[in-house]
Amino acid sequence: MWGLGVLLVALVAAVVVLVRSAPAVDEDLTADQREVAAAARTEALAFLTVDHRNMDPLVDAVLAGATGEFKEQYADQRARLVREAKRTGAISTGEVVALGVGDMDADSATVLVAANSDVSNNRTGEKPQTRYYRLRLDLVREGDRWLTNNVQFVR
Repeated sequence: MWGLGVLLVALVAAVVVLVRSAPAVDEDLTADQREVAAAARTEALAFLTVDHRNMDPLVDAVLAGATGEFKEQYADQRARLVREAKRTGAISTGEVVALGVGDMDADSATVLVAANSDVSNNRTGEKPQTRYYRLRLDLVREGDRWLTNNVQFVR
């Protein structure tokens, strides 16, 4: 049993060293990829942020980074989203923990996002629960901006 404890401590120390010595995520990205990554990060955080006390600006933030069918669907669901957030007392604060730019050309990109969100609502009581999300965002360039035209939850 003592040997297992020593092994566990060594493993944790190795992970800490690896994480601290790893380069920042954006260091390996081109300027174009960093631009796409920033837009995807902003949209993912907006998408995962909920506060039943003030939903309108949060919905507006998602719509500001959206386009096409995704924007239309999200706008169409606005009243339901606000109503459900209020009914359930929902509060959610997201954090992007990892992000990868996949296929990309001059006008479109796919970004995979790993995000966590601390969620509280009428069921969780006072202590928020952490939820883990994996998202695929499809972005398109419109003018000088990258906008999200599709969001999918992935496994």
